[in-house]
Amino acid sequence: MGAYELKFFKSYKSVLKRNYLLVYLIYFSFFLFNGPLEQIIPILFEQKGIGEEVYGIFLSLNNVIHIVLPGVVAYMAHRFDSFKIGIIAMAISLIGGCSVAFIDQNYFLVLFFLLLLISGRTIFNFSLGNSINYTFARENRGKYFALRDVFLFGSISIGLFLGGLYTAKYSVNSFYMVFSIGFIVPLFIIAYLSREIKLKKAEVEVDKDTENSNEEKSKIKIIKDIYKDKKVWAFTLIQIGTAFYATSMNFLPLLGTSLGISVSSIMGMFGAITIVNSLLALILGHFSDMSGRKWLYVIDLAFDIIPAIVFAFTQNITLFFIGVVLTMVKDSLAPISFAYFYDCFSEEKGVIVMGALSSIGNLLSFLAPILIGILWSISTKYVFLIGAMGNGLAALVAVFMLPDVK
Repeated sequence: MGAYELKFFKSYKSVLKRNYLLVYLIYFSFFLFNGPLEQIIPILFEQKGIGEEVYGIFLSLNNVIHIVLPGVVAYMAHRFDSFKIGIIAMAISLIGGCSVAFIDQNYFLVLFFLLLLISGRTIFNFSLGNSINYTFARENRGKYFALRDVFLFGSISIGLFLGGLYTAKYSVNSFYMVFSIGFIVPLFIIAYLSREIKLKKAEVEVDKDTENSNEEKSKIKIIKDIYKDKKVWAFTLIQIGTAFYATSMNFLPLLGTSLGISVSSIMGMFGAITIVNSLLALILGHFSDMSGRKWLYVIDLAFDIIPAIVFAFTQNITLFFIGVVLTMVKDSLAPISFAYFYDCFSEEKGVIVMGALSSIGNLLSFLAPILIGILWSISTKYVFLIGAMGNGLAALVAVFMLPDVK
């Protein structure tokens, strides 16, 4: 093993300490159960004899709720204890999943408890999830997010595998009951971790107070400061610019099938590249912690221009596969981009900004498919060319408006 490889493995020791491992366990245990429960919702509707019309209403309600929910949760996490909100998120997920297992005839209650289940994930991500991300050293964030995503996506894969084995022998209703009870595990880990994290954050706050005598800002003033921060507006413009291409990815299987590619082949390729991405993210996370993250973030935004143009002009299977590989391998930069966002904002601002940006993104994701659907029926070329332009403008915004922080 060479000196560089040895240095690479040693660098990950810093994100394998006790508190890091507890955080990874929270993500692993939560998404081990949440991932399969959300993925299997269409089958649950079918098993309960609920038609496609009601399922469509459910999806629409979920989209509307998630336009507002991230921003509201982020504000609540700013005002109150994010650990308590995280525990509430686990309890909501448990109640929603277990309750839906006992309901068959009342469609209203089925929708209500499923929306509760899905909302639990959003509440967790934009309260405790954001707060935890600020407790670890900036110089380790690239490695932390890369390794965290390995646990997150790995747990979803394992959960789907276990869920498949379970539902092969038992009913979908009992699956919801058993897997929802599993939310007790992350609930207890959160409760256990909260005291240690709070003590560590308290020490950091003391250090901040000694450096800044005017640190005592009212929470209302912090929100006002957010509106004046050009980084906030930069990330907002980037969110708008990238929304079209990101949403068009949902239509990608349609482009593949129009070229004669089977759905199973497309899904199999997606799964294989996801594994490759996890490994690449570990390497890039290590590199970003040493060299800085802004320009990797810019590359993340700009690189999608290439596959977008490929998709716009593809007429054969080979070009389609090249485009898919390019756009998905590029996603190995996602943990670095996530870490860069946290580099740009303090916790008191970042939690609110992340929630607001997600609400904007969900609004755009609600509206963009309508325009994409219209353009798709005219020519798929326009869909991907507009996406390429949006990502190009987003990259320019990042270059000129965002700081070069490590």
